[in-house]
Amino acid sequence: MTTIDWTNRCVQVDRDTFGRAVAELKTAIGEQYVTDSAADLERAARATVPDPKKPSLIIYPGNATEVATAVAIANRYQLPLWPCSSGRNWGYGSATPVLENTAILHLRRMNRILEVNDELAYAVIEPGVSYRQLRDYLELNHSDLWCDSTDGPPEGSVIGNALDRGLGVTHYADHFGTLCGLEVVLPSGEVIRTGGGPKHCATWHTHKWGVGPYIEGLFSQGNFGVVTKAGVWLIPRPEAFASFTFDLARPEDLPKLVDVIREMALRGILNSACHLINDVVTLSVLAQYPADMLDKYSRLPDDVLDEMRKRLKISHWSLGGGIQGSRKMVRLVKEELRKRLGPLGRIMFLDEGRVKGVETLNRLRQRSSLRMPIDWAVRTFAGKSPEMLQAAPHIHSVLTGRPSDYFVRHAYFKSRLPKPDIADPDRDNVGLIWFAPIAPMTGGHIQKVLDICRPLFRRYEFDFYAALLMQNPRSMIVLMSIFFLKEDQQQVLAAKELYEQLSRATSAATYQPYRVSVLGMGHLTSVSPESARFVRMLKSAVDPQGILAAGKYGI
Repeated sequence: MTTIDWTNRCVQVDRDTFGRAVAELKTAIGEQYVTDSAADLERAARATVPDPKKPSLIIYPGNATEVATAVAIANRYQLPLWPCSSGRNWGYGSATPVLENTAILHLRRMNRILEVNDELAYAVIEPGVSYRQLRDYLELNHSDLWCDSTDGPPEGSVIGNALDRGLGVTHYADHFGTLCGLEVVLPSGEVIRTGGGPKHCATWHTHKWGVGPYIEGLFSQGNFGVVTKAGVWLIPRPEAFASFTFDLARPEDLPKLVDVIREMALRGILNSACHLINDVVTLSVLAQYPADMLDKYSRLPDDVLDEMRKRLKISHWSLGGGIQGSRKMVRLVKEELRKRLGPLGRIMFLDEGRVKGVETLNRLRQRSSLRMPIDWAVRTFAGKSPEMLQAAPHIHSVLTGRPSDYFVRHAYFKSRLPKPDIADPDRDNVGLIWFAPIAPMTGGHIQKVLDICRPLFRRYEFDFYAALLMQNPRSMIVLMSIFFLKEDQQQVLAAKELYEQLSRATSAATYQPYRVSVLGMGHLTSVSPESARFVRMLKSAVDPQGILAAGKYGI
């Protein structure tokens, strides 16, 4: 028998039952694709969040049939499963489950791009397909199509991120909104296709709502099935594209800036997922915590932060976004941005030509004789630091939806290790928790959330990292990161307490989370008990033994 100890958040599995389940899974999936070795389980239990839960088993199915077989076996032996796509949900829990001893159903082997439709601009892919893989495939085989990406790990799963409602960088940034037509293995082992259409339905990947009750939402931030295939909408390559960056002159004008962004977005002038970031975010991208201060402070002293901000020419708040369309449309949007943002600060635009010029300057800076005059010119005429000059091509590139390792390395801001070329915060024992409430996109609401959260960061002695992400023209995500040293137990405890206090304070102020770490999923049911009861009714009907992802988003 299997029981769940919710007090200690762990699954208690009878040893003999577990052994029989493992043997049957190895026979069905392949011995090399089912592992309970101590080393493999230890690696799978690594995450940037505090106290990640250790799994009991890892299963790597290769197709939907094997997923269905694994789920059926798990049901028979009451073995809880935690599906994950690539395991790179860094800051939210990576591949780790809510409950200790849950078996991970890892879908990374299912990495086929099954179809790309040029005429209707969509692809059909499996959950193991990464942003880098899809973009590289499109550039090689379908160069007139782009995919959106995040500024997170390039090897992250396109489907996995979408199902957790991840946010991208272009006008297709609502990743769950661009999924259309799912193949799903239910907890019973039955395979269904969403949409309610006939077999081989012609609009399966073009008509998101299908006919009848819309059910795809059950598989987003939920535990009602395992998605094994999905359609994802792609972006026709625009005639023209430009990126822009904007530095706010006075931090007290932040509410005005938020209101300007909202007004332009509502009117359709600005439609990319703009990112508005504070100084600590920029600093984490361009630099690292001073090594000699890591053991002295868990929050940069104000004078040190001021010095680093001035030296690197970092604004208190900076905005970035993309503009795409015809050449005329891009020109008109540029004019409107200059008119609306100009009174509040300094705006700069980049296109492919200017990016090539910046890349040439960056190469010339490698010559010692040219470094000083180039740096002087950049500081004097562009008002930027050499470090920002190096970042500019990466900023422009990611805003086109092209994934990049460059920004992921910001996770190492408070790490004893230098930033690696290819980041893996789980491997390198980096401490990072994302906290992400969402608010109506008005200057008043955003300022209120910041005023609630900033003092809590200061109370618990952590750097206040805040990125404001336009989720749609009416809502803005306030994404905050808690950087901490995992080897410092005092910081670990403080980070957990800060996360809990942020959750309580924002909920009390009527703001809900946009996305939740495994640390916070257990608190969700108390916030909206009526909704939780209804979802539990659905769960008990679809998954009466609670096999799939027990505890995910409080379900």
